[in-house]
Amino acid sequence: MKKTKFKLPIFISILLLGLVCFFVGQKNGHRDFFKDILSRYPEENIAVNLIVDLTHDGNDDMLVISQDALEITLEVYTITDGKPVVIYKDSASDNHAGWRWYYLTVVDDKDYILQYTPEIWNGIGNYHLEVFSFDQKGQKEILETQKLPYDSIHISKDKKLDLLNKTKNFKAIYDKWLACSTPLITIGSDPLTGNSVNYILKEKLPNTD
Repeated sequence: MKKTKFKLPIFISILLLGLVCFFVGQKNGHRDFFKDILSRYPEENIAVNLIVDLTHDGNDDMLVISQDALEITLEVYTITDGKPVVIYKDSASDNHAGWRWYYLTVVDDKDYILQYTPEIWNGIGNYHLEVFSFDQKGQKEILETQKLPYDSIHISKDKKLDLLNKTKNFKAIYDKWLACSTPLITIGSDPLTGNSVNYILKEKLPNTD
C-alpha cells in the first residue's frame, strides 16, 4: 500500500509536467509561425504586432497592423491544424469610405476587438459599434453591437428629440468602452464626438520573441 501511495503522486507529476511541456511547446511553435508571417511583410510597413488571445483558447493569436502608401491594414492570425490562418482582415484609409476606428479591449481578462465606424454622408449615415472575438474556427463572436441610424436632413421636427436621446445613449455606450480600451487605428472625422484624427499605433512591441 505504501508503494502505491508514493507512485501515484509521481505518476501525476510526470503527467502534469508532460502536459506543461506540450502546451509550452505549442505556444513556442505559435511564436515561430508568427515570426515567419512577419518576415513576409516589408519591415518598414509593419506599424505594430501584438500577441493576443482573441480566440480565447489559451493559445497565442497575433494582430498585425501594416501600412503602405494607400491604406492601413489590420489582420488577425491564429493557428489552425498547425497552419497560420487569417481569421480577420480590414482596411482603413483617410478617405471617407475607409474611416475605421479600432481598439483592443479586455473584458474579464479576455481580449476583444472594438470596432467603431462613424459612417455619415451629408447628414445621413449609420454609426456602428461592435465588440467581438473569435471562436476556434475563426468565426466572429459578438459580445456587443450597437447601431445608430442618423438622418439630420429628412427627419421631422418631432423626431429630432428622439434622435438626440438615441445619440446621447449611443455615445455613452461608446465612451464606456473607450474607458477600458487601447486605440489601435483611428482614422477620419467623427461628427458624433467632434473628433477628427489620423492615428495608428506604431509602437514596436517585443512580444513575438
